[in-house]
Amino acid sequence: MKTHRFTSQDVPSAGRIAGNRRFKQASTTAPLARRRPAPFFGAFALTMLAAGMAQAQTATGTTTLPPVVVSATGYPQPLSSALPSVSVITREQIDESGAQNLMTLLQQVAGLQVTSNGGPGQTGNVFVRGFGGPDVLVLLDGVPMNAQDATGSAYLNNFTTDQIQRVEIIRGNVSAIYGSGAIGGVVLITTRHGGKTPRASLSFTAGSRNTFTSSADASGQIGKTALQAGISRYTTQGISSQNPQQMGLPDAADGYRNTTMNGSIVQTLAPGQTLGLRAFRSDGKYTYSNATLSGETKQNLYQLFSDNQLTSDWTSHLSLSQQETTNDNAPVGNLSHYRTRVQQLLWRNVVQLMPGWTATAGADLQKQSIVGSYNYGPYYSGAFDNSRNARAVFAGIDGSFNGNSLQLNLRHDSIDGYSGQNTGYLGYGRELGGGFKAIASYATAFNAPPLGYLYDPNAGNPNLKPEKAHTVEAGLQWAQGVNVWRATLFQTKATEQWSYGKNFTFENIASARTRGLELTGRGAWNGWAYDTNLTLQQPVDLTQPGDPTLQRRARSVANIAVNHAVGSVLLGAAVHYSGPRWDFNYNVYPAQRVTLGSYTTVDLTASGQISPQWSWNARVQNLFDKKYQTAWGYNREPFGVFLGLTWRPLGT
Repeated sequence: MKTHRFTSQDVPSAGRIAGNRRFKQASTTAPLARRRPAPFFGAFALTMLAAGMAQAQTATGTTTLPPVVVSATGYPQPLSSALPSVSVITREQIDESGAQNLMTLLQQVAGLQVTSNGGPGQTGNVFVRGFGGPDVLVLLDGVPMNAQDATGSAYLNNFTTDQIQRVEIIRGNVSAIYGSGAIGGVVLITTRHGGKTPRASLSFTAGSRNTFTSSADASGQIGKTALQAGISRYTTQGISSQNPQQMGLPDAADGYRNTTMNGSIVQTLAPGQTLGLRAFRSDGKYTYSNATLSGETKQNLYQLFSDNQLTSDWTSHLSLSQQETTNDNAPVGNLSHYRTRVQQLLWRNVVQLMPGWTATAGADLQKQSIVGSYNYGPYYSGAFDNSRNARAVFAGIDGSFNGNSLQLNLRHDSIDGYSGQNTGYLGYGRELGGGFKAIASYATAFNAPPLGYLYDPNAGNPNLKPEKAHTVEAGLQWAQGVNVWRATLFQTKATEQWSYGKNFTFENIASARTRGLELTGRGAWNGWAYDTNLTLQQPVDLTQPGDPTLQRRARSVANIAVNHAVGSVLLGAAVHYSGPRWDFNYNVYPAQRVTLGSYTTVDLTASGQISPQWSWNARVQNLFDKKYQTAWGYNREPFGVFLGLTWRPLGT
């Protein structure tokens, strides 16, 4: 087996960096996908739980409404009113897409570029307008999910879709709203939750590469207590993640299996006063390097929260949470164990100042830590343990007057080891008539290095400096009913940006910049629903002659998704295009630069009702079996067909 190395843009985990650098020979483990999925105990129990909460209610028709977003300001507002660029993926869209993992959903979002070291469960990255890894902040139910290891990522490849209710994506610099890590943007994931209406569902999907998913979800209310519980299981044989011809590895599939559970209890203490407990767990087991190595990624989140209507104009959210990511690689050989943890106390307030004007303010206290151990033989083993505190206060105000919209956010962050950082966001919108609105904004940002970037023994650099950035945007929007179109010119210039260089350690690039044009449109027309986007960008390294494009970033990305009802069947198609990119061939030393060609993939979907309680869906992935790579030497999924069936005895 040849020695293999990774870049920080798709670093699999701190353990996998070291494991591939140090090991020439490793014990072979059986592909995970050959193991039969465990019996789906508890599925019917969840259904019966919801059935016992209340009697089923008669379903009512739904009306298509303009999307509502929370991420742009911290409270609900129409998508057309948001000054930052925001995309929304609803539960209905997730069901219609038939997508089984979050990365598949994100690939269709404007300004996003997904890279992956193989098939499902393999490591990957999401770039937003040219920024990726720790420069894209991921929140799960408001809690930061980015690990403090040598990836700095949130392991989005470990997220399946069954327990996700909604995803919002902010494109662009919003560090003044969300803090360190939001230079490129923010991905906000909301898990399923309970409500007054009892709901229950069972879903099963089977398809190519011995893929099988099963999930159950139930929610409802007993008295003043809202309950929700969900569980899902996903297994697949996978593909040969590393190209055998390029990497010199056996042609063996890398399997993946994932079990995800989430639940919540929310007690209404008095009108407008609630106290809740939420828990989430995702456990993914995988093989990699074409089934020669294996590992496991666990993500846990526990959250105690209180939502309070303090006055008629003042609402408060208080949250105490702990998020933990554990990564074990090649456990048979006891190669590495990494655990990162973020403990957070968050207080956020929303105050209605006057009609049309709202203020937000709060505080964010975090303790970030990493514990690691590694054992690659008698001459290279050890452990490390590092932690730090991060404190922040923030405030904002937004509103409108005489056709003008204004949003101002300010934030101060203080992180151990670095001086205090002030960031700001100023956005302005002007109604032009006929549904048109001009939008402009200016924002500043910073990002503190993850602890793994500083102290990981294989790649860390304790002298790494924080990134800083400033962003300008100008756009024109047209909105009418459910239709929202926007054209945005953007530029973000970053100093001290991080890179994983040829010396296989993290380092600062003196200056980098991304600028471009983003066109987005979503809505409905004449019975057709559509979501389309085009991003033309130039993410470049300003320290090199000729300002070369940054590694693995495409200069052009486009998506078109449409669906249309034919009788009782909803038919859909999605086209994804990515322009050419360059990458390093890390299979040789020193690493050599190579080109990854442009590619276009087409997916088809269909769904429909069998009865009020039963529905079906079908998905054709990569219709034309396009062979392409988003990271050199790593294959992507070929043609595949997947069929699903859902039973909803309650809440149809």
